[in-house]
Amino acid sequence: MSENRIRYECEMIQDLLPLYQDNVCSSSSKKIVEEHVTDCENCRKMLQLLRSTAYEEVLEKEKNAVLDTHVKKEKRRSMTIGLTMAGILMIPVIVCLICNLAIGHALDWFFIVLASLLLVASITVLPLLVYEKRALWTILGFMGSLILLLLVCCIYCKGNWFLLAAVPTILGLSIVFMPYIIYQVYLPKALKNKKGLLVMIWDTLWLYAVIFVCGLYSTHTDYWRVSLQITTFSILLPWAIFLCIRYVPVHPMTRAGLVTMVTGVFVSVVNEITNGIVDGNIHIRMLDADFSRWDTIEVVNGNVMLIILLSALGIGICFISIGVVLSKRKRAKSL
Repeated sequence: MSENRIRYECEMIQDLLPLYQDNVCSSSSKKIVEEHVTDCENCRKMLQLLRSTAYEEVLEKEKNAVLDTHVKKEKRRSMTIGLTMAGILMIPVIVCLICNLAIGHALDWFFIVLASLLLVASITVLPLLVYEKRALWTILGFMGSLILLLLVCCIYCKGNWFLLAAVPTILGLSIVFMPYIIYQVYLPKALKNKKGLLVMIWDTLWLYAVIFVCGLYSTHTDYWRVSLQITTFSILLPWAIFLCIRYVPVHPMTRAGLVTMVTGVFVSVVNEITNGIVDGNIHIRMLDADFSRWDTIEVVNGNVMLIILLSALGIGICFISIGVVLSKRKRAKSL
């Protein structure tokens, strides 16, 4: 009977402990809890645990408050510095505006200065004014201001070269920055695991855009056939390497062997095929290979290309063999 009473009292006391810890129970309940934990070791340990947890929660709240205060302080500091730099950049803008108007010109070269300062601001002021995804917005701001500068310069000199300059510029910037951009932007669930593929497609489209724009300015009668065929053939290598590395489900050493072999085959025939596309007559120089002769340029080139091909195939086979052996060992260990 005594044990049941003690257990019953412990259950009641343990229900009161959170209220006691938060100091929201009545004075009579508080007295009962204090008298009970003096004699009951289990309830006393539970109260100590509650106090320890409450202390950790207080520390966590204080830490979060300090971090929030620091973040807000840094945001205000960055904003102040950014606005100050923006104000400094406005000085040459105002000076150029006054000078441009004073000499009786229309607002022509003033816009070149303005676009140039926007380009500077994109890598100096913008990172200070943006806190979330700072690098992403800096890259986009830089690309946008650079294209704007090209457009303003083209308009000022009354040229028709804007597309010829802008599209290759976008291609070059995309090759450098698009892998980072695609990992920072939001993508639907179906595309989250295909970011590398999206980058390859994006760069390929802009490469063909460059070919298309160049064709608009070209006067060569056979431009489209030659350019499209050479571009399509040349882009096969990076696509083959990407697909092999990303989607072939084999050991990394096996993938390295496949990439080596594909690269060797491509390098050994790329000159002949591109020259053949231009001339309309493809001739593989490896067919002229003769290691007993090194007297003519055709034979020398054929020998060199054949050596490259055989070396790449040999190294690739070695890598593939190592990959197969390592894969078998890994499967054996897993069993």
